[in-house]
Amino acid sequence: MGVVFYFPLLEVLQIGFGGHLNGSNASEISVWPVLWFTLWQAVVSTGICLLIGIPAAYIFYRRSFRGVNLIRSLITVPFMLPSLIVAMAIIEMGRPFGGFDPVVAIILANVFANFAVVVRTVGSQWQTLADNTEEEAELNGSGRLSTALRISLPQLATSIRSSSAIIVLYCASSYGIVLSLGGGRVNTLETAISVSVLQRLDLEHGATLALLQVAFTIAAFTASRWGGANPLSFEPGHGKAQKLDRRDLLAATYTFTITAFLVIIPLVMVFAKAFLDGAGNLTLDNFLLLDGRGYRDLLNISFLEAGFNSLRNLVVSTLIAMFIGGLASYLLAERTRKRRKRKDPNGIVLDAIFLLPIGVSSVVLGLGYLISLNGNLAELRPQWFLVPLVQSVFAVPMVIRVLYPALISIDSAPREQAMTDGANSLGVFYFIDLALIGPAVKTAVAFSALVSLGEFGVASLLSYGDQSTVPMLLYQLIARPGNNNYEMALAVAAILFVITTLVVLWVSRDTRVSRKRRAKR
Repeated sequence: MGVVFYFPLLEVLQIGFGGHLNGSNASEISVWPVLWFTLWQAVVSTGICLLIGIPAAYIFYRRSFRGVNLIRSLITVPFMLPSLIVAMAIIEMGRPFGGFDPVVAIILANVFANFAVVVRTVGSQWQTLADNTEEEAELNGSGRLSTALRISLPQLATSIRSSSAIIVLYCASSYGIVLSLGGGRVNTLETAISVSVLQRLDLEHGATLALLQVAFTIAAFTASRWGGANPLSFEPGHGKAQKLDRRDLLAATYTFTITAFLVIIPLVMVFAKAFLDGAGNLTLDNFLLLDGRGYRDLLNISFLEAGFNSLRNLVVSTLIAMFIGGLASYLLAERTRKRRKRKDPNGIVLDAIFLLPIGVSSVVLGLGYLISLNGNLAELRPQWFLVPLVQSVFAVPMVIRVLYPALISIDSAPREQAMTDGANSLGVFYFIDLALIGPAVKTAVAFSALVSLGEFGVASLLSYGDQSTVPMLLYQLIARPGNNNYEMALAVAAILFVITTLVVLWVSRDTRVSRKRRAKR
């Protein structure tokens, strides 16, 4: 982690401290307007997510009805989709209205992608709250809304704060979304970094922007860790939800309407349009185009060749992320067990060291590699393995967020019995820990793979020529949508949508089955 993540990051910060904030010439992007837009659009997007996500958390986690598990999984799909497909969903959503203003489109895309963070984070904690206080409030004449505001929400402060901070962070670093929907008219810190480095070749100004991005990341990440909440948990509490009744009608109608228009309809529109031609007839021609290189050979390679590159990167980055993330999870869990009853500031620092990459921009880290790989190391820049190596760094936090809670939840009795019978640490881990966290391992592998498959920022800076990945080709087609290029992009989006949805459904089903097995034991 020190070599692959922190060293190039420090190289960026070192140059950034010597940069200028106001722009020394007219060709540079002024920092303060970009910083202001980055902040306010992230805050507005987060506020909307909270307004629609908290009622949804109540309906999907505090109440039970047929199909609720399926809905929980479906609302998670946009969060796991590549950012470029999220942008395409908003483009399709805006067509009946003549298209959205770029700022409106960016905010809608942020809400579409991060809605599930609030629902799953807040809902997971809400499901564990005792029913006693809420029932007593209702017996004393308090309505459902009043009970939620005065009784439930104060107890959910930790998860609300955690999900808010992490959404602000995600919205501020939505590189692919802003690049696709902004049209060059609006920029966040990430896209401004890209313009400075790739178009104007000004590494110093890009590093200055990156310095502000990292400072913002650290602040938001610190806020997200207060209270120890686990954003987007896939292991909700075991509280028994009550069935929907008439008193939930308003909240249920509001939630189902928002979920349909904000999540389901945009996804269906992108998927359906991949099977339609210009006249609206069903066809598979869009998929047959993927063997080519677009209009007038716009692409350097075909999607089949880019698919091989992405698959190769996926395998390599997932293996590295599982190895590093697995070791970190194990060591953090062992430290937690030993110091369960004592405060452990060093453990908090170690936790932050491994989880910080989740909030650092991939564009910032890509810039770090361009800066640090100079001199004799410059020969490494065009090497294919550099992209999956960097992608694995961004998957490590996801692995830890999945494996660490699973490891510390293991009952100490079988572990202690194994040690009493002479098992060493390796034996306890292999025969006890690994057997009990099998579903969590599958989840970590699946999500690590999705992180690599949809990653765009690092690949756009470090992939050269025939090493382009699927997201890179997808962006080129979206940027020049005429002459069947956009139809090719729709076909790719449909394929990635199916893959992501199947993975999320499989993971969700696996966690439910594992909970049922534990309950029987």
